[in-house]
Amino acid sequence: MSIETPGWYYAEGDPAETKRYWNGVSWSEEVVGGNVLLPRFFARFIDGLVTGVLLFLIAWAASIDVDSINTLAVVSVAIVAIYEIAFITLKGATPGKMLFGFKVVEIAGGQSPPSGSVAGMRFVPGLLQVIPFVGSLLYLVAVGISLFWLTRDPNRQTIFDRSGKTYVVRDVSRSRF
Repeated sequence: MSIETPGWYYAEGDPAETKRYWNGVSWSEEVVGGNVLLPRFFARFIDGLVTGVLLFLIAWAASIDVDSINTLAVVSVAIVAIYEIAFITLKGATPGKMLFGFKVVEIAGGQSPPSGSVAGMRFVPGLLQVIPFVGSLLYLVAVGISLFWLTRDPNRQTIFDRSGKTYVVRDVSRSRF
C-alpha cells in the first residue's frame, strides 16, 4: 500500500463510489458510500417504531395528556435524543442501524463508537421539532434535504452526519440485507 496518511480512500476492489478508512497499516472492514438510501430509510423506520412505542408507553404510564401537544413534543424529542445518543455512544449504532449492518464513525479518526459529544451534535437538527408552530415543518425540510443528500453526496452524509462530523458506514460482508 502506497498511502501512508490515515484517512478515507477508495480501496482497490471495492464498489465504485465507496471509501474505506486507512489507518496507516490496514483498511477498515466498513465502507462509506454506495447505494444506501433504502437500507438507511428502513433502519430509521425501525428506530421510529421503537421510539414510538417507548413514547406511547411513557405517555400512558405518566398519564401525559395527549391534548397537551407541547408537553408531548418535548417528551418525544427527549426520548428520541436519549435513544439516539445513548445507542450511538455505547454501541456505535441504533438497533435499526445494527440490523442493517450500519454503524456511525467519526470522520477524523474512523472511531466507532463516537464520543458522546459527537453523538449529541448528530442530534442537534432534531431539536428543530421543539420550535413552536414551525418546528415540525423545519424538521421535515431537514429530513427532505437529508434524503436528497443520501442520493447525491458521495459520502452519503445527511444533515445529522454533517452536524456531528460523522459517516454512517456499512460492513458489506456482515450486512443482513
